[in-house]
Formats: sequence, C-alpha cells, structure tokens
Amino acid sequence: MLRSRFTVEATPATVRAARRRIAATVRSWGAPLSEEQRVRLELVASELLTNGLLHAGGRLAVDIVLDEHLVVVEVSDGNPSLPRRRRAGPDAEGGRGLTVLDGLCLLRGAEATETGKRCFAVLDLNAPVRYEEEAPPGALVAEDAGHERWSLTPAGGRLLGALLPAPEPPARSWTS
Repeated sequence: MLRSRFTVEATPATVRAARRRIAATVRSWGAPLSEEQRVRLELVASELLTNGLLHAGGRLAVDIVLDEHLVVVEVSDGNPSLPRRRRAGPDAEGGRGLTVLDGLCLLRGAEATETGKRCFAVLDLNAPVRYEEEAPPGALVAEDAGHERWSLTPAGGRLLGALLPAPEPPARSWTS
C-alpha cells in the first residue's frame, strides 16, 4: 500500500494544483492511469477539495492511498458539518457534488473527526470509465439526521479500515 499526505490552503488556485498533484502522485507510483481515468481522478479530487474550500476554508489535509487497483482520495477540513445532498435546479451553479461522486466512484463517504470532518472517495482503476448516467442503488444510501452516508457490509468496513486508518491527532488545530 502506498500513501502520500500533504496540506494546502483552501483557495481556487490550490484546488487546481492539488488535483493535478494527486493524479501525478498516483501516476508516479506506476499505477496504470489512462487519460480518462486521470480526468475522473482529478474530477473526484476537485469535488472533495472544492467542498472543503466552500464550506470550511482554512487548511485542507489531503491523503492519497493506492492499494493494488484502488485509489482512495481523502480530504479533511475544520468544518464538522457533513456534506448533504441538495436538489439543484437546472441553472444552479452548485449542489451536484455528491451526485457527481456517486457516478464516478466505487464508494464515497464522510465522517466527523475531532477537528472537523474527512470526506473520501474510492476509485477502482480496473473499472472501465462509463459514460451512461447511473444512479447508485437506493439500498446503499441511508438517511442519518438529514445527511446521506454510505452503509457498508462487514467486508467493506474491513477494507476501509485498512485503507483509511484513524487519522493521527494534528500537531495544531486548523480551525480559526
């Protein structure tokens, strides 16, 4: 398993640079990353980073994990509010992030931490990039106090436990 971690200040310019850095890191590990997979990875990273930019600000911690053909992108920020699905009108500029992640990822989720929250997405590099629009199965999404979270099978929980161990306590608080 390969892992990389870095932090960025939440600005539009650093979101652009961070998504490119994530793809470059995965490629530097020798992962077979086609152009379509690179675009998918950068879009997923952009959604996670932009959520931190818009709803938390400050510093964002980015973790990337490659375990065989699975890539995990995790973004931690100082806002404890979990992402929630919104209904976006056809002209709305936002509100589609979770739907985009659902369509691009094998799995995605969010959880509160001692210093805010972490949001993650898991991409399967062996899965073909699909262009048809598919909604995730309704049985996988559960309501939790107005927030949507993925439910996991015991095997999925063990996989995530191995890929996303509990974060180490930060040396300093990122909250303002």
